[in-house]
This record gives sequence, C-alpha cells and structure tokens, in this order.
Amino acid sequence: MPFWNTTRLRHECQAQGLITPYREERALRSAYELGVGPEAFITSKTDDTTHLPEGSKVTLPPGQFGLLITREVVYVPANAIAFISIRARIKFQGLVNVSGFHVDPGYRGQLKFAVYNAGSKNIVLDQDERVFMIWYADLDATAPDPYPPLPSTPSVITADDVSKIQGEVASPAELKKQLDDLKTDLDRKIHAVEQTKLFNRTLILMLTAGFVTLIFTVFIKPYFEPSKDPAIPPAASQPPDKPPAVASPKAEDKEKVIALPAHLGFYILGAGAIVGACVLGAALIIRKKSSSAPEA
Repeated sequence: MPFWNTTRLRHECQAQGLITPYREERALRSAYELGVGPEAFITSKTDDTTHLPEGSKVTLPPGQFGLLITREVVYVPANAIAFISIRARIKFQGLVNVSGFHVDPGYRGQLKFAVYNAGSKNIVLDQDERVFMIWYADLDATAPDPYPPLPSTPSVITADDVSKIQGEVASPAELKKQLDDLKTDLDRKIHAVEQTKLFNRTLILMLTAGFVTLIFTVFIKPYFEPSKDPAIPPAASQPPDKPPAVASPKAEDKEKVIALPAHLGFYILGAGAIVGACVLGAALIIRKKSSSAPEA
C-alpha cells in the first residue's frame, strides 16, 4: 500500500477531481493542505448556529470541544484510501483531533473534524487557513463496498453532531477558573468579616468609654467635691458690744479636701465622645477605601 508522492497526488487531483476547489500550491510533501470551512460549533458557545459569516474567525477556548469542517470537498477513489491529520504548527498550540484519522474509499464530501483544545490559551483560526492535511495511498484491489453517497443537506454539521458534544465540559482549564472564582469570593468575604469586626470593636470601645465616664461622673466625682458648711445662725443672746463668737473648727473640717473642677465629668465625657467619634470615622474611611479598592 504505497503512499502517493506529490507528483502522483497533483496528477490524480487534476485527472479525477479529488480536491474541489483545487490549488496546486497546497499539494506539498506528498500531502494536500486543506483549509478551515464556513461552519463550526464550539461547546462554550450559547448560540445554536454553526454557519460562520464570511471572513470571521473560529475561536476555540482552552478545555473546549469543537466541530470543524474543511472548505474543500474531498473525493477518495474506490481503489485508494486517505489518511488525515492536523498540521504540526496547530498541534503545538494544543489542538487535538479526537475524530477518525482516515477517509473511506468512495467517500465524497467535506471532511468533519472533532477537535479539543488541550492548551492553555485560545486557538484562533481563520477561514480557509491551512490546518488539515490528507494523504492518499493505493489499495491492493478496488474496494467492493465503497462509501455510499452522502445525502444532500444544507449543513455539514448536523443537529445530531451538535447534540453529541454540547454541554458543560469539566476541563482542567474550566476547573481552574472555578477554583479561582471561589478563592476570589472567599477573600472578599474574609475581608468583609474583618471590616465588620473592626467596626464592632470601635463601637464597643465608644460605648465602654461613655459608660466609664458616666459612672465616674455620677458615683465617683461627688466624693472629691468639697462639702458645704451649714449657715451659722446669728447669736441673739450676745450683747451688741461684743464681737460674735467664732465657732471652733471641727476635727473633720481640719482635714484636707481634694477639690476638682466642677465640670471635670463633662470634660471627660466630651473627650471620650470626641476620641470615639474619631476612631469610628477612621474605621468607616478604612472600610470605604477597602470596599472600593479594585479586586485582584
């Protein structure tokens, strides 16, 4: 089963119309380079159309399956068999052919490729870009059961083809994306909890300061204020020519009394309120800046 060389391939293409449309410059190194056709289906797409506008590109994201067709119509004679593959330049990007690797004797029509992007980046293909390759080889005899003629349909990629590969693909790239989204969401929630704890601590500090100030003002401050002496009634029985008698000071009056300003409690309460307001304002500013910061 010898493979055809470039000269034989070009001759048979022109004599039997193996490739339509045929371009001689694409018959190289004993193979013919086929281009990307006007239909494609990618599993990550949400639309149901497979027809591509003229000149548009085919983008296959990482971890996704796709259906591609050739622009050319291929014919394999009944006394030959063909083998197909993808060019190495495209393979190195991660594009893998997961469909068949040969074309039956007697087949005539556009070739359909099921592919998978095993790389880490999008694979972008232009229409009519040289992506697929086909080789021909002779059989030892004509095939008695060649491939039957294909029915005439408006689309090469049928609804049955789409239903076989559509749906969510649990690829490594998709799983990595989901893990990254979960990590980002978890970091956002942890940050929100930390900000809430800071706000609560500030509020508790303010309430504690106000409570301590109130206790000091109501219960402790009166013990430091000087006691007021009762008014001494005038001595009615003393004669007017004698000076009034001066009462001797009591023992407890001789003790030193610590006197504090009358409004000290209000000063402390006001200072505590100002400090608490400043801390609360700073916490709110930090929380606002943190929430408005761009996410990683």
